[in-house]
Amino acid sequence: MLIRTKEFKEVANAILLATSVDNKIKANLELVAKKGNLYLNTTNKEFYVGVKFPLSEEVNFRAVVEAQTFLNLIAGITASEFDLLVDEQKVTIKVGKSQYKIPLIYENNELLTIEPIRIGNVRIEMPIDIDILKSIVNVNSKELLKLKNAVNVTEVQKLYYVDETGCYTFTTGACKNGFQLEKPIRLLLNDRIVKLFKLFDKSVYFRFGIDELKSGLVQQKVTFETENIYLAAIVTCDEILINKFLPALNALKDILETSYSNRIVVSAADVANALNRLLQFTKNTVESADMNSIFGTFTFTDNEMLIADNNGNIESIDIENGSYVSTDYSMVVNLRDLKLVVDSCKDEHITINFGNGKAIVITRGTITNYIPEVRTK
Repeated sequence: MLIRTKEFKEVANAILLATSVDNKIKANLELVAKKGNLYLNTTNKEFYVGVKFPLSEEVNFRAVVEAQTFLNLIAGITASEFDLLVDEQKVTIKVGKSQYKIPLIYENNELLTIEPIRIGNVRIEMPIDIDILKSIVNVNSKELLKLKNAVNVTEVQKLYYVDETGCYTFTTGACKNGFQLEKPIRLLLNDRIVKLFKLFDKSVYFRFGIDELKSGLVQQKVTFETENIYLAAIVTCDEILINKFLPALNALKDILETSYSNRIVVSAADVANALNRLLQFTKNTVESADMNSIFGTFTFTDNEMLIADNNGNIESIDIENGSYVSTDYSMVVNLRDLKLVVDSCKDEHITINFGNGKAIVITRGTITNYIPEVRTK
């Protein structure tokens, strides 16, 4: 059975990102061919993904394999198509003269069953625009990158808080991604689920529900669905955990409502290029560097912002119209944190608010980032 690589590989890569977030959680993958379609279904018991691909031929089979082995193999295929064959013991993938064999997974002499996650008791349902899902992936996830190599990370810092007004993520700083959903809701999503949003290229129909288990416990579930893609997950949205988010949320609102004595409008591309050049002098990469090694000192003239690193290198960035700034103000900011913000920026300009000695607030459109100033002795 010949399969076009491009579309299949895009789905495989998105699922692979999610399953590799925590290697302790193993995922299995089911391949089902029937009625002219190939269904790729995978689950790690926390989330379930089902994707439908049209086939050019009529075949029938079912196979279950270890997800990461299969997905990593697909991710490495560079040919335009590959041949997928199934027998009672294995899945065989042929690419030209090369071939790879992955054993099927049996349980009690029966092919393993992959159970989808379904919602029995739907409480909330509504459409969600694809641009909202993309913005959560592209904007809020950048905030969580600050946690790489961090110590003493709290449970709340690893989650995305979503309500009808937007998505919020908190680490050493914070990100508010403002949007409007049709109905009130409060959700906590983890990084595995958010990475799976990359599967979608069109708006989804969303459902939230609560089902009671035989043990008397309840499970909160969400589904995101299009004609060809079904994503479901068990989520943790209990009031105790959500309430842990509220102090950070209220603190962020206070920061955003603060009146700042300085405001500059600058080119997002100019800032990004300046940071890229300055960070060339950092021995470590931006992703792994010790935060103490990549501070920058910001000073101002009437028409420019100057960024100096600890090595004596200086970048000058022009200030645009609509700015007001005190030339005797200086501040120290983590350059890595600032780079993560500008890397996610799709706008031509950003506005940087500062002056209270505590934080800078960067705004563009409905997106706001808070980055703390660094206190120096």
